[in-house]
Amino acid sequence: MDVLITSGRTIAQGRKLYYKDMPAYSDETARCFVNPFDLLELGAAAGDYLLLSTGTGEEVFSATPCDDLVSGTVFIPCGPHANAILHATTRGTGAPDYKWLEGTVTLTRRPPRSGWDILIEEGGAACPPVPAPVGGEDGDLVTIRDVVCPLCGCLCDDLVVKVGGGAVRSVDNACSLGSEKFLSQSRLTHPISNDGGAWRAIGFREAIRRTVEVLADAERPLLFGWSGTSAEAQCIGIHIAEAIGGVIDNCSSICHGPSIMGIQEAGHPGCTLGAVKNRADVVIYWGSNPIESHPRHLSRYTTFVNGKYRDNGHHDRTLVVVDIRETDTAKIADEFIRVKPGADYAVFSALRAILRGHADILPATVGGVPRERLIWLADLCRNTRFGALFTGIGLTQSPGRYKNVRNAIQLVDELNRHTKFTLTPMRGHWNVNGTNQTFSYLTGYPYGVDFSRGTPYYNPGETTAVDLLRRGEADACLIIGADPGAHLPRRCNEHLATIPTIVIDPFVSLSTSFADLHIPVACVGIDCEGTGYRMDSVPIRMKKVLSSGLPTDEEVLSEILSRVQERRQPYGVTVPKTPSSEAPPIA
Repeated sequence: MDVLITSGRTIAQGRKLYYKDMPAYSDETARCFVNPFDLLELGAAAGDYLLLSTGTGEEVFSATPCDDLVSGTVFIPCGPHANAILHATTRGTGAPDYKWLEGTVTLTRRPPRSGWDILIEEGGAACPPVPAPVGGEDGDLVTIRDVVCPLCGCLCDDLVVKVGGGAVRSVDNACSLGSEKFLSQSRLTHPISNDGGAWRAIGFREAIRRTVEVLADAERPLLFGWSGTSAEAQCIGIHIAEAIGGVIDNCSSICHGPSIMGIQEAGHPGCTLGAVKNRADVVIYWGSNPIESHPRHLSRYTTFVNGKYRDNGHHDRTLVVVDIRETDTAKIADEFIRVKPGADYAVFSALRAILRGHADILPATVGGVPRERLIWLADLCRNTRFGALFTGIGLTQSPGRYKNVRNAIQLVDELNRHTKFTLTPMRGHWNVNGTNQTFSYLTGYPYGVDFSRGTPYYNPGETTAVDLLRRGEADACLIIGADPGAHLPRRCNEHLATIPTIVIDPFVSLSTSFADLHIPVACVGIDCEGTGYRMDSVPIRMKKVLSSGLPTDEEVLSEILSRVQERRQPYGVTVPKTPSSEAPPIA
């Protein structure tokens, strides 16, 4: 059966993000959500095994019936199983087709593989042993209030964390995703080295020395990630990239990079989340499912919350969801509008035509949406007192990409002829917006910055991580604050397995499989401080709630920078010996 494959977050997959050494993560990423009538046509039932095949490869998933999907469309969670069948073509944007992958599905008897088995096939190593957590008795618990959550772009700052025996014992007010990060024990206590497939412990001095050798000797080094670390560490990373003449890229290139490209063309009619909370009476989520990706977004900022001018919570607001499937967010919305996959650009254009008084020229349906529904939506937005449009990666990883976002911005501009309306991309990682702020502040470009010319050069589709790895250009890679092993296409991971790769991360990740070296560090927001940027570009200081004894990202990167500068000064560029540890102002 021919199908359109789309992928995204699920709440269960999100809870296991920091337990990737456990089988439960693989079990969740190996699920395949299918329309029940399609399952009936395949002769399959819940729990049966389905083989999804694309031009890149094939992988087995476990069938899960789902009425939310239209016939001919399947949904799979983000992870190694989805990426094993994903091609690495980015169409000049840096982002692969996570939301638009054509393939076939058949019934099979083969069971799904674990994520680690997939990575081993791609050239990686087996999961390293994770030491049992070392912690004393709970004793007297220390309560720390107003803790900031280092999970998603919401950066919720009202958590109550109880610490005892050198570990977090409980977390109040956090969503299930944030709680699991605070409570995760899948952490290393010392650097490990992969020697011929066998893991051995080494010291921090040796780990840093080997990292410097790899980066300084490389011709085309790639420094990727940065969305899970502090703004201060990001600034040091940029100085390292400049010192070695490398390419530095962050996670936005594979998620909201196209949003940034659209903003570069049409501007950003944004606002703070506080303004939405206090003023918005119409809230639209387009191509986003915050119930599973940002669980507290609705309750803290947009819908189920009282604001200064909206003191009756959701009774004072209208919630609209536009998506290709009836997500959990769509099920609680006042109105759900289903669009055909890849038809977002046409629907935005139709809404703009209606606002300009040209509804009569529209066909009966546009992108699967009846004309009457589009007229209703346009009138709702035009007559609101303050509207907020939140765009997800459903727009950036499907046909149209940055042009979808540009058209959405132009729609918001049109609405601002009549009322007040804003647009905010739903940023995923807790500091992915911070990477765009620091990169732009120091280099002039938000991601995919190439220093090989001796000056910053930026060209999505050329200087972005997926494209560099797909073409086999990178000859060394430093991964920090990201997990490309879990989120980049097969071709990229296969190349990572052939080059020296260093991972700096508090947690064991799937990228560890491809690492020659994994250096554990303190986790920003848990065992060290740092600055993060919320999805609305508001900088927030992350708290430290316990001491782990591990060095911070800043400390490790500063030592790497110092030693790199001693070995290599390319192109006559003078790099400051002591980079500023201050967070940059809002870009």
